[in-house]
Amino acid sequence: MRTLLTNALPLLFGCLLGQWLPTISQVTQLHHQVLWLPGPLLLGWLLMTPRTQWRGCILAACAGTVLSLLLVPMSAVPRLLASLGEFAMVSVVAWLLLRWRGERTGLEDYRDLTLFMLLACVLLPLCSAWWYALASGGRPALLAPQAMRAVALSSSVSYLLVVPVLVNVARIVEAPERRHGWHWRTAAMALLLFALLVVLWTVNWQDGVVTPLLTLAPIPLLVWTLIVFGIAGASICMLMVALLGMQLGVVGIGPFGFWDVPRNLLTGQAWTLCTGFALLFLGALSDQKLSNRIKLKRAYQRLGEVTGRMLVVQEEERTRIARDLHDDVNQSLAAISIRLSTLRNQIPAAERPSVVELQDQLLAVSNDIRSISHELHPSILRFTGLASALDAFCIKRNARGRLRLRCSIEDPPRLTDDQELSLFRIVQEALNNVDKHARASVADVLVCVRGQHLLLRVDDDGIGIPAGRIARAPGLGLISMEERARLLGGTLLVGASPLGGTRIEVRFPLPDAARCGASQ
Repeated sequence: MRTLLTNALPLLFGCLLGQWLPTISQVTQLHHQVLWLPGPLLLGWLLMTPRTQWRGCILAACAGTVLSLLLVPMSAVPRLLASLGEFAMVSVVAWLLLRWRGERTGLEDYRDLTLFMLLACVLLPLCSAWWYALASGGRPALLAPQAMRAVALSSSVSYLLVVPVLVNVARIVEAPERRHGWHWRTAAMALLLFALLVVLWTVNWQDGVVTPLLTLAPIPLLVWTLIVFGIAGASICMLMVALLGMQLGVVGIGPFGFWDVPRNLLTGQAWTLCTGFALLFLGALSDQKLSNRIKLKRAYQRLGEVTGRMLVVQEEERTRIARDLHDDVNQSLAAISIRLSTLRNQIPAAERPSVVELQDQLLAVSNDIRSISHELHPSILRFTGLASALDAFCIKRNARGRLRLRCSIEDPPRLTDDQELSLFRIVQEALNNVDKHARASVADVLVCVRGQHLLLRVDDDGIGIPAGRIARAPGLGLISMEERARLLGGTLLVGASPLGGTRIEVRFPLPDAARCGASQ
């Protein structure tokens, strides 16, 4: 009920205002008005409202039109009949546009935009003009081609200006990603540029050449608003510029103020149609690019969420495997070793060296399993912290491989278990890549605090990564490190190292508590 009132009440007052405005305009004839609001307001409202709430919106528009009888009694009946018939046609056009549009939002597709122009800016205004002439009793003055053209042109301009504003503003309200550029500085700049346009259009240049050229003055402003604010800002700016130009033409000044009132208004409306159509098509191109960027960003977000859950599941599975290896397999190997000790005491002395050799091999296997278990799940992280875990990791790697590691851990603050585990995995993956692919002899690991960020850096003196290879086809190891850095809220950079090989650098902001601990 609250949603229905939220949608219906603004439309009711909008239609009431739209019926009243022509009576206070300096163009008093209905077929010579600057802007006609009720029909375009209803169409824009229907395009951005769920179909289940259409009945309330249509009833609200009709109620606003009926209430206008109290304000415009002189032409109440013709205006009422014209509006009610137009509302019926608007409902059909809205249904056709939504049925064609499907799941797409707004007027971002060229096909949607073309259909909107054909139905709402051509066919609907013609039918509205014909219906208004019939609702007015078929008077010859209203059936004349000039009168029919004036009504149709006013209606076409109104639909072209009002509907895109409503639809596109509703989109930026629903999608925060589309609000880029909407802040007070750019809004103040837009108002300043519009004020400059007002000055240019209201000055009496007394020059028959300069004044027509002023019709080009809004073009930079419209393009700028399209770039900064998107199609919503450009639609609002187009509405303001068109209203300014047509109203100035009505009073005989500006670039459309050369002739009598009907001809001035006709010139301003023709300019508005041409400029508005061009702006909408440019806006559709810009909006498609923005929509693609938003879809790509959302896809990356979903991919990041899936990858994050995958890493959590991976850590849980590693923990389970490490526990099974340590508790089950190693215990079984220990039991076998005990039985071999018993067997050694029962066999002849000449055969005991074979059993001892077998026990030594069994002990080596047990140590390897214990080492694998610790790498799968470094439990030392939980008890002693990241610095001790990395020191132990480097010592073990130095003892068993040809790669010489130099670890420099500058007393990092104690982080959460997940953060320390992510940093440990990044170091682990980076050194595995160095060991497998870099053909390096030395690798440096640095963990330190730089300002308000924690820095992790791994350098090697290997062959490096060929330029462009990372962008073309990053390996699974790099993807994993990048995702872990993203989960930390930081970034991963891959570049050349001063040692001659590759540098892997992760930097992420420290929480306030960890920052205070580091400063102490």
